[in-house]
Amino acid sequence: MTDLGSALEHAGGSGKNKEGISIGTFVASLTTAIVVFAVEFLLFILLKGKLTRIYQPRTYLVSDRERTQPSPPGFFRWIGPVFRTSSTEFIQKCGLDAYFFLRYLRMLLKIFIPLGCLILPVLLPLNKVDGKDTSYKNGTAADGQWNVTGLDQLAWGNVKPENTSRYWGHLVMAVIAIFYVCAVFFDELRGYIRLRQAYLTSPQHRLRASATTVLVTAIPESWLSVEALESLFDVFPGGIRNIWINRNFDDLNEKVKQRDELALKLEAAETDLIIKCKKAQLKQARAEAKKAGKNPNTAETKEKKDADRRASALALDGGVSSGNPHQARTLDQILHRTKSRKKPEQPGPKKRLNPLDPAVEAAEAVGQGMGKLGKTMIGGFKKVEHGLDGTLARSGGFVPGDAIVIPAHHPEPETDEAHNADEMEPQVWSTDPRDHAEPVPESSASEARPASRPKRPFWKSQLSKDSKTSSEPDELPLTAPESPVENEEVEASGSESGNSIKEKIPSDNARGFKEGDRVQGEEYPIAYNEGFDNEDFGEPLWQKYIRPKDRDTMRLPIFGLSWMPSLWLIGKKVDTIDYCRKELARLNLEIEIDQQNPEKFPHMNSAFIQFNHQVAAHMACQAVSHHVPKQMAPRLVEISPDDVIWDNMSIKWWERYLRTFGIIAVVCGMVIGWAIPVAFTGLLSQLSYLEAAFTWLSWLSTLPGWFISAIQGVLPALFLAILMAILPLILRFLSRTQGLSTGMAVELTVQNYYFAFLFVQLFLVVTISSSFSTIISNVTDVTSWPELLAQNIPSSSNYFFSYMILQAMSVSAGALVQIVNLVSWFILAPILDKTARKKWGRTTNLNQMQWGTFFPVYTTLASIGLIYCVIAPLILIFNVITFSLFWFVYRYNTLYVTKFRFDTGGLLFPRAINQLFTGLYVMELSLIGLFFLVRDTQGEVACEGQAIIMIIVLILTAGYQILLNDAFGPLFRYLPITLEDDAVRRDEEFARAQRTRLGLPNEEEEDPNDTIEHQLAEREHRQHQIGRMSHDIELKTLESSSPDRENHHIMHRPHLGPQRKSWAERSPNRRSPYYKAHSNTQVPSVQRLRDRIAQDAEAQGPPSRNVGTTLFSGIHDELEDLTPDERDQLVQRAFQHDALRAKRPVIWIPRDDLGVSDDEVYRTQRFSKHIWISNEYQALDGKCHTIFSRSPPDFSEVDLIQL
Repeated sequence: MTDLGSALEHAGGSGKNKEGISIGTFVASLTTAIVVFAVEFLLFILLKGKLTRIYQPRTYLVSDRERTQPSPPGFFRWIGPVFRTSSTEFIQKCGLDAYFFLRYLRMLLKIFIPLGCLILPVLLPLNKVDGKDTSYKNGTAADGQWNVTGLDQLAWGNVKPENTSRYWGHLVMAVIAIFYVCAVFFDELRGYIRLRQAYLTSPQHRLRASATTVLVTAIPESWLSVEALESLFDVFPGGIRNIWINRNFDDLNEKVKQRDELALKLEAAETDLIIKCKKAQLKQARAEAKKAGKNPNTAETKEKKDADRRASALALDGGVSSGNPHQARTLDQILHRTKSRKKPEQPGPKKRLNPLDPAVEAAEAVGQGMGKLGKTMIGGFKKVEHGLDGTLARSGGFVPGDAIVIPAHHPEPETDEAHNADEMEPQVWSTDPRDHAEPVPESSASEARPASRPKRPFWKSQLSKDSKTSSEPDELPLTAPESPVENEEVEASGSESGNSIKEKIPSDNARGFKEGDRVQGEEYPIAYNEGFDNEDFGEPLWQKYIRPKDRDTMRLPIFGLSWMPSLWLIGKKVDTIDYCRKELARLNLEIEIDQQNPEKFPHMNSAFIQFNHQVAAHMACQAVSHHVPKQMAPRLVEISPDDVIWDNMSIKWWERYLRTFGIIAVVCGMVIGWAIPVAFTGLLSQLSYLEAAFTWLSWLSTLPGWFISAIQGVLPALFLAILMAILPLILRFLSRTQGLSTGMAVELTVQNYYFAFLFVQLFLVVTISSSFSTIISNVTDVTSWPELLAQNIPSSSNYFFSYMILQAMSVSAGALVQIVNLVSWFILAPILDKTARKKWGRTTNLNQMQWGTFFPVYTTLASIGLIYCVIAPLILIFNVITFSLFWFVYRYNTLYVTKFRFDTGGLLFPRAINQLFTGLYVMELSLIGLFFLVRDTQGEVACEGQAIIMIIVLILTAGYQILLNDAFGPLFRYLPITLEDDAVRRDEEFARAQRTRLGLPNEEEEDPNDTIEHQLAEREHRQHQIGRMSHDIELKTLESSSPDRENHHIMHRPHLGPQRKSWAERSPNRRSPYYKAHSNTQVPSVQRLRDRIAQDAEAQGPPSRNVGTTLFSGIHDELEDLTPDERDQLVQRAFQHDALRAKRPVIWIPRDDLGVSDDEVYRTQRFSKHIWISNEYQALDGKCHTIFSRSPPDFSEVDLIQL
């Protein structure tokens, strides 16, 4: 009897089974692939125009900055824009990673099309004409017959021994191919560097905080202070703008995660409670209709129609809300209101200043996006288009309504919450002296109301159904708001210029905590009304319809430990709503108190340092910062704040090394050992073999034949799909555990691991081994590698022909038709999405590309093409077909389907090119072995010269790669100093163009040594000159009104004021001189300009009335439209820990005509003021499904801004 090991060996070596495949068999498999492609492509053509949410979501479900023009209708007109979209527009919409992926596929076509044109006409005749085929050896039947059949007759092994001189042709083609591929690599890397440098130095990118911010890790404790870091890094040009020293908020982060989980559970339980009550009421109505002798079906249909009408009205109404701690404001209101509310310093004790309270409010107010996404609706939206698109929108819970025009922005009613999630002490210290002289005032989110002002009970003012304005957050208040009580500011003694960083560091005693000391057994105030159950608030409305036992229940974690799982029948059973309310109120209060006292959390050994100049950040990354090895390293630039992995910020350098070695060992084990589960899936398709091999599986013979056939056909493919799906998850988990600092660094590492895995499993195991243990037994003998490759690779070429064409046809068409998305929308969504938040998330969350597991797939296919381009040249045809289809399909998907949140700046591209050298090396090793294996008619080695030449070429290739990386390596990631002068000039031109476009006066740098009289005279002279220039410009044609012509005139307008000699000599100014001098002047803001444009556009024609317009209309997240001061406010909190920036979540429940939802809001408000619950813009339809007309109330536009 065969043991399990031999059974697993039985499943290997599938590649060589295709040896000698006939042309008829190959044509049959090719026909099958073409039929699959045709069916899927036809399905895509039919559905593309009707399911825009699946096939064109980027045309309306993203902000204007990322939105693409809808593709033209028709069967084939949509193809044109896919080709015509310019590279500049593509990069602006999709980013560098998407662009360089498509450029990578184009590079592969640039390689394989010329190679095909050159190699195929040369090698196919050399291999086929007078080849072995099925002729007799040595021309006589006595010596036997050659057996080269099918497509093998066009490959390496068909050359007769008497024609071994033909292999010189193979050598020449191989050398040409290698040199050509290396030349393409050089040209593409040079183009990559040029394009990446142009992108990174563009004015739009240089405005981002990520362009000038450096992450410094492994900082010694002696340097872990603002003063020390500033003194160390201020040697770089322009000086330092901000310093954020990271703190260890692990405990707080656990609370935030637990709170988010409980909030979702409470939201689902409240929604389910309201749905159950509504269903019970409908059941009662049917019973009453039947009792009254009416037709229950007719009455039910009428009730559903009435309920749908009422639900639409409720979903469009403001609803009621309690516990909202956030005060959304526009940038214009925040910046100028805070300036005008300053008070003179008063003697006596001062309250602490929190300069960052308006920061998040500013971010939330950028562009008044989405009409306040969940708060404001501009123009309304139409009855969802028609056909399947309308069905899809309705199934997603979105409800259209009539056009409703709401004022763009007005002050919202203030809340009187005791603890505001936005009121937290910032962990950022500015190094600009003017920041000490002009601190940003506190937000009004925490301002107290005057005690004399009477306040109506919340539930009385909000539950009035007659009032249409009481719940609308953006309408003007009926009475003018009183002046709020001002928080006094902290001003350090001394002159403006004498203020230092120390004066902005919070006092430990002021908080009552010592720096970095955690309070053991810390007690928090009670977060909810403990006597709520004993107080008489009336009977809950839900009790009129359902019994208490019908409410949702949950099991607590076993042993009372929060990190333990909750198991069925184990653990205490509690009412979900009651338990989650208490825990959510407690966690909300504790989190907000901890956020206000960050100094009690210990420092981590890392910090973010923002410089005033981009070149300074790149210089800081390349300089040697510390005299001890591995201290203050690595240093990273171009980091998005939202992409930071905070859990890895405190890892020491030696710990990172240990983790890296351990993870590499695990990955190596997976690469080798993954063949075992893959082989097991192969055994599932051979149950008869298992039955004969293992006596204890003899019972399989008793199963019905149809059942065995189903198992053998379905289970192997299912298990293999599961294995391949969990592999990327495992690799990403291992990469994060390795200690990498950002998600993009994780993707770059996964790219290496996944390519190694695919190349071994997809190529080496399939090609070389009849059993995967063969690789292990031969890997130790390096000298046997060429022979091993030469003996196995040619016989597997036909397998890769079939595999390549199957990938080209089925996978590319599958990527177009998006079977997974269709299943997700039409099967999973109705089953899983019960709450409006889940429906909203499925509607607005577009597919995102995970590049770490995407690039390696095509790198592996390209490597296989390079390996076989001389051995089996026919593969070049399939390479061209494969990469052409993939280029077209993914170009369409990146333009219309996929959303790109984070970007490495194209760093995956040079790594993928370096991985392609693997294909060249294996090709050269294979040819070396093949040349040594060639025998002439005398049985002697006939191609020693060719083999020696290939050995030399192999050495030259390795040296070329080393020199290539040595030359280009530093430029892959960092910018040279030579680009800074041109970049600064473009910044100045861009800034002047922007300020003119926005109607703001252009800045002119003034000499601080001039007298006031001199400055006024100079300004008057400049204004006179500008007036004369304006008069001259008015006499010209009006064609210059177009954006391009406007910018042309603006950028070439002479700069009249004095200028510095170079960027390095400029002072590290942080605020614009105009804003400094006119801080109390109301200047035309970006937001006001946008509102005016939106109102004009709205007045000119009928409003667009679809889901995209309602949810995403008006989002303007372009940083270039913000002033430097506005951008600075957004950045202040961007590089703080996620836990410190976490906001109180809202419990978003549907409103119903029974009043149960309103009653739940009222009772929650009476239970605790630390729970935010709302039923705004959400309702139940006639089928008791949740519907919504806006985004969730806690949606924040700051998540859309890329800093």
